[in-house]
Amino acid sequence: MEEIDNLTAERSLEIITEQIERSRRAVSKDTGQFLLVAGLMTMGTAVVAALINYFTYNAGGMFPGWWGHFLWFVLPFFIMLALRYIDKGNAPVSLVGTHVRKTWWTFATFALIYAVYVVIWNKIMFQLNGPEVYPWLHRQASSIIILLMAMAISITGQILKIRWLVWLGIFGWLLIYLFSGLSDIIMVHILPPSGMARLSVISPCPSIFFFALIGLTLPGLMLKRQK
Repeated sequence: MEEIDNLTAERSLEIITEQIERSRRAVSKDTGQFLLVAGLMTMGTAVVAALINYFTYNAGGMFPGWWGHFLWFVLPFFIMLALRYIDKGNAPVSLVGTHVRKTWWTFATFALIYAVYVVIWNKIMFQLNGPEVYPWLHRQASSIIILLMAMAISITGQILKIRWLVWLGIFGWLLIYLFSGLSDIIMVHILPPSGMARLSVISPCPSIFFFALIGLTLPGLMLKRQK
């Protein structure tokens, strides 16, 4: 009788362990799916926005060479719709997955609010002061948004306990700024002013593409393939 009780207890422990492991894998895949979908859609938006800006630079109008950036305002809604219609496999709600989602939704909220502020501020300053004074008064959204994205990546690494992701967020933005500055120094001696102006309208799409690839898509793939 005692042996049967021991076997029953051992089997119960095995069942509980298997259930915990299945739940852990399901949670990892669900969190990975969120990161993967958000990363791929962000990368795609960066490419499309850069192409639109580059080829509409001479189109004239209110925002010449900047229409592609308006895609960033609708990107969070596209991500929400995509996640809503993708089968999640009824993964259990986890504290880790919730924190990862809240981290990136917080980033999106801050980035969109600041971008709206910059668009409104720059338009008002241009109308009130004209093209001569405007360069001294306009605001740049890209630097702040990239810094916010780096912070979100670092926090995600802390939550998921992925150390290299933490360091990527801490130092990645600095490396991007250094590379961007060096490339500008080189390009300014190669391209005419018109060419530099055309290239400037694709900023910060390459940086966002890189961060989305390394900070969202790659961790998402790692979590989804986790056994």
